[in-house]
Amino acid sequence: MVAFFVLGGYSWLRGDGNVERLLTETGIVGPLIFVAAMWLTQPLGIPGLVFMAPAGIVWSTPLAIALAWIGNMGASYIAFSFARWFARDWVSERIPLRMRDYDDRIEAGGIWPVVLLRVVFGQLPPADWLLGVTKVSTRNFVIGTGIGIIPGVVLFVVAGGGILEALGDTSTGTRRIIIGALIALAVGRRVVTRRKRLN
Repeated sequence: MVAFFVLGGYSWLRGDGNVERLLTETGIVGPLIFVAAMWLTQPLGIPGLVFMAPAGIVWSTPLAIALAWIGNMGASYIAFSFARWFARDWVSERIPLRMRDYDDRIEAGGIWPVVLLRVVFGQLPPADWLLGVTKVSTRNFVIGTGIGIIPGVVLFVVAGGGILEALGDTSTGTRRIIIGALIALAVGRRVVTRRKRLN
């Protein structure tokens, strides 16, 4: 990250149209970079919305949905595998006890509990981690995730792209207020969650 900033990567990202040109004018390289970025960062906790909303602006809707779906599937599988094979103890500490009671139900239900979990929680990495420490089979995870994330992917690509375009038309001051409010909301939510854990 330090090298990225020192070498001017952040300035390049902020430059007008640099990212869009990279993603759209480099043939297959652009989509591959997009999917690889999702696979590398989303399993660590970066929300899929960060990628899906801009995809709706950069590419046509069908292509953006397809790329976002592929990116989310790969990221989910990586996070699931990480939780299952490498960090079961670390993940187990972060899963609420009440969720562990559902382990047998999730395993017995086959694909449908995974689909339902995905429809409700979408592409959030904690959902992948949770499923990774359950007894659900890898097959049921992949099929259930593939079906269950479709509504969220479509919604975030279509609506997210529209929201970003609308923000692009607003004044700088308004954008700063909106971004500040979102950051305050995220920080406040995190503080409340930590206090609940401590109590």
